[in-house]
Amino acid sequence: MKRSHPNFGDLSPTHKEKKRRRGRTEDKEAKSKKKECKRQRSSEKQQKPDECCREEKRKRQESDEGAAGPVNKQAQPPRPNPLSISSYNFYSKLGAGGFANVTLAKLGVKGSYVAVKSIKKTAQTTDDSLLTEANLLKIARDSPFLCQGYAAFQTQRHAFFVMEFLSGGSLEDELKDQGTLPIERVRFHSAEIICGLQFLHGKGIIHRDIKPMNILLDHQGHAKISDFGLAEENIFPGDTTTGWAGTLEYMAPEILHKGTYTAAVDWWSLGITICDMATGKLPFNNSGNTKELIHSIKYKEPKIPNGLDGYLKHLLYKLLKRKPKRRLGLRGDIRWHSFYQSINWVALEKKELQPPFQPRAVSTWLGNTN
Repeated sequence: MKRSHPNFGDLSPTHKEKKRRRGRTEDKEAKSKKKECKRQRSSEKQQKPDECCREEKRKRQESDEGAAGPVNKQAQPPRPNPLSISSYNFYSKLGAGGFANVTLAKLGVKGSYVAVKSIKKTAQTTDDSLLTEANLLKIARDSPFLCQGYAAFQTQRHAFFVMEFLSGGSLEDELKDQGTLPIERVRFHSAEIICGLQFLHGKGIIHRDIKPMNILLDHQGHAKISDFGLAEENIFPGDTTTGWAGTLEYMAPEILHKGTYTAAVDWWSLGITICDMATGKLPFNNSGNTKELIHSIKYKEPKIPNGLDGYLKHLLYKLLKRKPKRRLGLRGDIRWHSFYQSINWVALEKKELQPPFQPRAVSTWLGNTN
């Protein structure tokens, strides 16, 4: 996808390349066949000119009849266009926030369920930010721990992103239902989030909005990072960026100080998310007073309950280091932390480990789809 072009297209990473390769192959084969036919016709004309002419006439007639096709054959209906909003049938709303809505949909009648994110264009939504999100959805198709993108397109007033439908809901939904999650779920989900973050950071991408709402679960219970609307590209080791981005309760202190920052902000947000999963509470002041919360994040130590597993407490303190360069994830390999000693990372990345729970039934999301 060319970032300079304001229009988005199908996000399939190999579609255009396959088409070009197929076109080159077909052109070569066609030219070769044409030369061979010409040589044969020339040879036949020299030997039997009358017979050759009759044979060519017969072939032309058969070709014309074949192109016309049987008179009684029914015309096939056109396939739905995945880059047109009118091609989708919409059902229940899956989520909303800011200027965006996410709705359950199908492409045509026989298509699979997808999630369509619609973003209303405003002064805050630039073409560049929309193209960034579309590009990241395309890149996400290379990792099983990121929400997959299928297509992206726009109208005059809205941009649309077509993504996979993850029927297990979000970690936020789970926390609302259960309050806290068992430690095995905390370990498993956070390990899969780590795989997703390490993939993004390896591509020079900072997510900047890691939180339970943006961690979705598939029908098996695997976690996937979603919502790349605030992501920043081209931030490799040694690079920094600036700007207020994220959700306040999960923001790293360096963002609140309005200075430069690195991918370490994602590891801080992961620490807050893990604490939320394990305790149902945030480790910094959450009285509802914004100024107090900002001051707490910037200057105070996190409040982590004493009753937590010792390895988990140690992990949280390492992730919530106020100095980014000392923060686990950016410094040292988080996979080697004792909290994850039971995780087989190779099997995890291949999706060979069984998730520790079964998500809710898909039907609870669908509502009335008649």
